[in-house]
Amino acid sequence: MIDNLQYYPTPEALSIKAWETFKNKNFVRVLEPSAGEGHLLQPRPYNRWQQIPVDCIEIDISKHPILRSQGYAVVGMDFMQFKNGSLYSHVLMNPPFADGVQHVLKAWEILFDGEIVAILNAETLKNPFSKERKHLLRLVEQFGEVEYLSDMFAGQDAERKTDVDIALVWLKKTSTFEEALLGNILDDLRRDQVSADGLAGDCQPMHELALVNAVIDNAVLMFNAAVEAARQSAFSEARAMRYRKMLGQTLGELNGDAAVKSTQSTLDWVKNQLYTDYSDLKDRAWSGILRSTQVTSRLSSAAQKRLESDFETVKSLEFTVPNIYGFLQGIIDQQGDIQLSMACDIFDLITRYHSDNTVFYMGWKSNDKHRTLGMRIKTTRFVLPGHATESYQNDLPWESQRMLADFDKVFAMLDGKYEAAIGLESVFRNHFHALRSGQRMSGSYFDVRYYPGVGTIHFFPTNKTLIDRMNRLVGNHRRWLPPAETKAGNGFWQQFDQAEKLDKAFRTEVSQHCKRDGRHVHFDPFWAVKYGGESERERGNAMLTGAMNTVLANHGIDPDAVLENEQSSLLEWTGSLPSTTDLALAS
Repeated sequence: MIDNLQYYPTPEALSIKAWETFKNKNFVRVLEPSAGEGHLLQPRPYNRWQQIPVDCIEIDISKHPILRSQGYAVVGMDFMQFKNGSLYSHVLMNPPFADGVQHVLKAWEILFDGEIVAILNAETLKNPFSKERKHLLRLVEQFGEVEYLSDMFAGQDAERKTDVDIALVWLKKTSTFEEALLGNILDDLRRDQVSADGLAGDCQPMHELALVNAVIDNAVLMFNAAVEAARQSAFSEARAMRYRKMLGQTLGELNGDAAVKSTQSTLDWVKNQLYTDYSDLKDRAWSGILRSTQVTSRLSSAAQKRLESDFETVKSLEFTVPNIYGFLQGIIDQQGDIQLSMACDIFDLITRYHSDNTVFYMGWKSNDKHRTLGMRIKTTRFVLPGHATESYQNDLPWESQRMLADFDKVFAMLDGKYEAAIGLESVFRNHFHALRSGQRMSGSYFDVRYYPGVGTIHFFPTNKTLIDRMNRLVGNHRRWLPPAETKAGNGFWQQFDQAEKLDKAFRTEVSQHCKRDGRHVHFDPFWAVKYGGESERERGNAMLTGAMNTVLANHGIDPDAVLENEQSSLLEWTGSLPSTTDLALAS
């Protein structure tokens, strides 16, 4: 990777010298187009006690987390495809030496008004044999200067050494902003002397794009149009600011009765306003992509939150077709992990609040310090509390509806379908009064009863295979079940399959070892293994595994017996989760 990308981290001494080369120390926002791991950025100065904002571009995606951990925003991967340079007052770069001239010319092209400092191979300017090198040399002669340095990558602070001589190039691009924005004052006054009707005359309602086969391309076109509109709006406001300054202060400002408006230069104001508007538009555009994808419409609420927390870093990228497809491909690549997390979320929800929802079995032997019990959701019935409603209410609380929607998504996924034919959310919405009166109603995967006074929902699985599928999926993930390639004897699977039948004997055995004061237990091992500290968890686990060993022995079951040439029956079910291809994003 280093050789292919010509990665030469900038030594500290050279980084400091590069920052010092800038002549305008009023840093509005800095762009580093080949950021690597951020070596060139480490000496960045402060503006009014705050470090200046820096955006990075880096083609090696493995370095993005390193840059973000240092507080930099990663806005792209390929600088040669980057467009929005008008946001920046300074560009600081150590591009690959072989492509240095192209990178500096690209920076010059996209920069609106500001300075460029670039670290180049000295031969780039000393041997201007190509059209691009000659063009760069002319720019340096007309708009900048260059300093040639030796041994900058050969010192002790150089992470990767080379004896190549370098050219430290400084360029200053000055826009024709004042003239282009204001022009001749008299012409401007004549042009701006229009009526309200005239101002509104050119305003037409935008037509919505409806090309369903080009959702991403259209989204980018719409975004670019919005950015251009915001740019024109900022320029118009800048014109108004200049006119206000020409007119002078208000009487209140002159008398000291009103605060004087900011004296920030018009150009700096435009850059800051463009950045604010551009960031807002990117947030909106990326959010539209996230919420419009087919896969996210099938995510549980917890999975949606996890994806959106990662999305905070994604939305800093430029909103371009390649970046969008990269983001969507990343979601597709994570489908297996996303689906597993969704199943674990629902499993934890069912097992968390009601002890009768769960039965236990002896977990698989491993190299862990303590062997633990595995948990299974009951296939007969489980109860979830916390869903009380008042007599005047016509539906469940919003959070309860979200929970039911999560059930619909996860069990449809376990069934290899996109959605439940009859979801629990619709059952409660359409039959709420019947449920309140005690009737038992049916959905695709559960019958349900609702007790509004105590706020409990009772779930009766109608497809026990899906409950077993979830139990095995979560059990495998949490290493309660043997790995798929491991041989396990009939004893292990016998106690796993009979966990519900053995549950009463197991709990009776546990209660015999729990000291009581009346009806109160001095030590509850079930509570301890879930919520206790380390010592409490160890003690609780020892009591539970001891009780389970006793029950299994009483029933003649040895979960550790391994039969020669016997294959594990883990995940015997063939109905798989929806494939990543089937759950590809709608785009």
